[in-house]
Amino acid sequence: MEYKTQLLQSFWQGMVKLFVLHQAEQGPVYGVRLKKNLRDRGYDISPGSLYPLLHAMEKAGLLRSRLKVFKGRVRKYYNLTPTGESCLQELRQTFSGLAQEIIFGNTAAAGKNLVNDRQK
Repeated sequence: MEYKTQLLQSFWQGMVKLFVLHQAEQGPVYGVRLKKNLRDRGYDISPGSLYPLLHAMEKAGLLRSRLKVFKGRVRKYYNLTPTGESCLQELRQTFSGLAQEIIFGNTAAAGKNLVNDRQK
């Protein structure tokens, strides 16, 4: 696999996890809705990638699931846990600084966030 492809794949895997945490912060989420929301933003994820990711995030304590019947079918809804909330806030701070540097060339903001992360 070409390095650029590997780099993009790794980037998107991380971004999908961040996106799931962000969406769960807004309210309960479920697989099909997440898949549609990602597709609407230009990223198509297979169920074979999405559902193991959701299960892993639940196992890590970032999400909590509950089953609910909707139109005669059982759906698994995921909510953000306090651990997931804390993780999301830390990721936002770190990513914000990196994005400022990479996209806008603002090295002062990136350096400040990275220094703060190292002090934690």
